[in-house]
Amino acid sequence: MNKKHLSVAAFAALVISANGFAETSEKLETSEKLEVSEVSEVSEVSEVSEVSEVSEASRFALGAKVGTLGPGLDLSFRVSDKINMRLNLNGGSVEADGEEDGVEYIGSLDAQTIGGLIDYHPMGGGFRLSAGLYNNGNELNLDAKPGSSNNNVEIGGDFYDISDANVNTNVGFASTAPYLGLGWGNAVKMGSKWRVSLDAGVLFQGSPEAKITASGDIRDSNGNAVDAATFNSDLQEEEQNLNDDLKDFEVYPVISLGATYRF
Repeated sequence: MNKKHLSVAAFAALVISANGFAETSEKLETSEKLEVSEVSEVSEVSEVSEVSEVSEASRFALGAKVGTLGPGLDLSFRVSDKINMRLNLNGGSVEADGEEDGVEYIGSLDAQTIGGLIDYHPMGGGFRLSAGLYNNGNELNLDAKPGSSNNNVEIGGDFYDISDANVNTNVGFASTAPYLGLGWGNAVKMGSKWRVSLDAGVLFQGSPEAKITASGDIRDSNGNAVDAATFNSDLQEEEQNLNDDLKDFEVYPVISLGATYRF
């Protein structure tokens, strides 16, 4: 920069008259000040832009985890130093096969939840309190078959032969479920890009609702054809008994462990 201004000054001294030198010198000094001012302003704008870009880039984090709601993904967004917003998606299917009281059950628990959460970090660190709302698509489907020792199963207090029939039980949950919990990990906090995430809370899913249906050739314990009205009455009684038993499962425990990456 200095060499450039010296050449211009020398050239100006050759082409101007002695009485115009002072005026030209003043113009050159003004030009230098303007250039320095412009460089300073550009530098300041560049620094502000870089800080702004870093700040914006640090507002988001993506996480993966496993837990009682199944495998899941988290997308976190920093609102302030103590408050983050989080979108949580979970899904998966678990086999629910087994035998109980001489009845063989074949089925699956299909998990599908989508939630919006607010994470509050009271001390600005990893510890957080979380609250939100989930769309709850969890569902349990079970098909009942006679066990290896007996073809008869008890339905509503009476015994039936269902070896050539299908008895299905479907258990659904409230479609909207509030969530409260606590956890550890601030995914969008400045510092390390990788962090551990832990959640422990409860999903208020309401009383599960069971529906039992039957199809096929259903007979009584002696192998005779059954009266449809009697069987349907027993089926409704069995359904009501199951729903009464499920009333204790209004709250579902949520525990998960995962890792997050800030980008």
